[in-house]
Order: sequence, then C-alpha cells, then structure tokens
Amino acid sequence: MCGCHYRIFYRKKYKLLIAVLCSAIICLHLRNALDKYQKHSMDRPSIIRQSVQIKKYDVLLSSYMRSGSTLMGIILGWRKDAFYLYEPLWKISMWSYWHGNETVCRSNRFDCRKVASWEAVQDKDSPATGSLVTAMKILKDIYDCQFNDFATTVFHQNVTAIYGGPSWSQTIPCNGHKRNNIACLQKYIPEKCKNATHRVAKVLRLSTDLLEDILRARENLKVIHLFRDPRAIINSRIKTRWYPASKENEIIEVAKSLCYKMLYDFQEGQKLLKLFPDRFKFIYYEDLNENPFNKSEELFKYLGMDLDKHKYPELRNLTAFSNVTTRTERMKNTAFWWRKSLKWDILQKIDPVCKNVYTKLGYKCFTNLQEYNNLSIASVNIPKTHLIV
Repeated sequence: MCGCHYRIFYRKKYKLLIAVLCSAIICLHLRNALDKYQKHSMDRPSIIRQSVQIKKYDVLLSSYMRSGSTLMGIILGWRKDAFYLYEPLWKISMWSYWHGNETVCRSNRFDCRKVASWEAVQDKDSPATGSLVTAMKILKDIYDCQFNDFATTVFHQNVTAIYGGPSWSQTIPCNGHKRNNIACLQKYIPEKCKNATHRVAKVLRLSTDLLEDILRARENLKVIHLFRDPRAIINSRIKTRWYPASKENEIIEVAKSLCYKMLYDFQEGQKLLKLFPDRFKFIYYEDLNENPFNKSEELFKYLGMDLDKHKYPELRNLTAFSNVTTRTERMKNTAFWWRKSLKWDILQKIDPVCKNVYTKLGYKCFTNLQEYNNLSIASVNIPKTHLIV
C-alpha cells in the first residue's frame, strides 16, 4: 500500500475515533442532566392524575364533632344508592383523634402525646381502645365491604344503626338477637354494601395528613373535609348535654384543642389539594347553609351521584331544606345562630386561641359587642376556590 493510502486510512480512523469520543461525552452530559432533573422532580410533590376514568365515587367525609357533619352525612349517605357508615371509629376512640402517624390528641382538651401507630389509645375516662393501624384497617374493610370483625370494633345499635339511616333499616331485628347478633348483621350488611353505588363514611378522628395513603390506595374515593366557624362549633358543644364543655376552663380547653386541629387540618389539606386536585375538597358549612338543596346537588355532581330525586327522598324531610314557617329561629339560621347564643365574655377568651384559624379560613374577628350583635356584618368570607359551585 502506498504512503498516500496509509495517510487516508489513518485520517479516517482518527475521525472515527474523535466521533466516538464526542458521542460518549455528549451521552455523559445528557445522563448527568437527566439525573439532576429526576432528583429535582423527586424533591417536589407530584400531582396524582386519574389513571382511569371514574364516574361514580365512594366518599370519606372528614370533619369535627358538632360541625354540621351529621347533616352532611345524611345528605351524602342517606341515599337509596349509598351505603353509609356513621363514625366508624367512635367505638375505638371516643374522645381522641390520631394526629399524624405517632401522635394522639384529645378532642375535648388540649392534650397530645406520642403513641406508636400499632399501640392502642387508652384513656381513663373512656372505655374505647384502638390503634391507628386498627382504624385504617376498619376504613379499608368498609370500602372493601368486609365486615368480619365489625360487630366488636364498629357496630353499636344506638349509633351505627340509628344514625346510619336507611342503610341499616334491615338490621333492626338484629337488636333482639343478642346471641346471634353477628350472624344477623352478616346476613344483611355485606350484601347491602356490595350492592351500593357509593360507600360513604363520616370520620372525625383523623387529621387530614393521614388521608393521603387512603387516597393513594383507592382511585375511586373522594374526600370532603367540612369546616365550620370554630365559634359555632364551640357554642354547639356548650349546648350539648353529653359534651364536657359547661365550665369556662373546659370551654377554653375545647377551643385550644379544636383550633389546633383545624389549623393543622387546613395546612395539611393544602398539600392534598395539590396532590389530588380532583379528589380532595374543602367545603364550608356556612356555604351549604345558604342554599342546602342546590348546594347538595352540586356535591352530588362532584361525586358522580345520580340526580334522580327518588334516590334521595329523605332530603325533602330535613328541616334544613324546609320552608315551613313554623321553624324556630335557630332552625332557620343554623350556621349563624351562635352569634345570638355565645356570650361575648366567653368569645373574648376564645378569640386569642383561635385567631390564626379565623385568619387562614376567612372568619371575621369582631372588635366590639356592637359589631358582634350586628348580624348584617358577615362573620365569614369563604375563599372562592372552596365555594360549592
């Protein structure tokens, strides 16, 4: 081979070698850039998109004692196409709620303590005992229509059956079968649950951050967290015989506990709104009160519930939906009646405890008695993003 051919051969060889090296360098840069992007993406909360098109949802209603949650539970759960569980965690945790994975707090006084998720909650003034693990299993079983341990962990004739409404009408005879109570329940409940289009549970004993795992695990579940003016909730608790809030020191403790949880629920709920924009929703009792029937139908649309009025006949019999002139002033204005009932001196002691909640949720702090008594001055300015429309 002549010299010129050697030069041509080596020149081509060098060009090929340079091309390979350049390609390797470019690939290395691209790999580093991709690694940085993936790390950056992992540091940010991702939005959970619907992987499948779901038209009809199960529901978890989250709220507080005396918040209007019973009415909301009836609206969503007392439908002919729904199966409703009223406070399924009541029996295992009467006065406490789970706050995050390793904390348990009292609902009637400002008292939180560390408790592992598998440890039972034990309170001196309550016979109820249960763990967070048990609570989560109860909820899973409800939405899976599994009721093997139901009679011992959840069912109570005067709570579950009565407040659960039409879903439990067939179980009335079970109350007379003490020995065969479990068998009697098993005869009706699993079938009723499985045949329902929607399974609805009203849950008052979990902070909102604990709802993330439930939402991740069940794509056909939507969560509604119901807020109400903490002053209205406290006033209702004061007027409720069985609730320990008759003395001033008890009322202040109730305010501390309630407003601490409400603020935490709001803050953690903001994260859920970003993660599950189509499956987690804040609503206000005051908004529902403005036009209960129309607002209820908007919620039905959101949850994929049938708008056929034969599916929810009980709604027409509720005082909140009635236009009967004989209703008391309290019945006509349940959301704001507290302003005529809660004493000004008590309110002044509640306000410092709950001021941060007022600010975050849009509730007004009254500066004097005259302003407080003037009902033409609104006590809430609900953010547009949380209105039922």
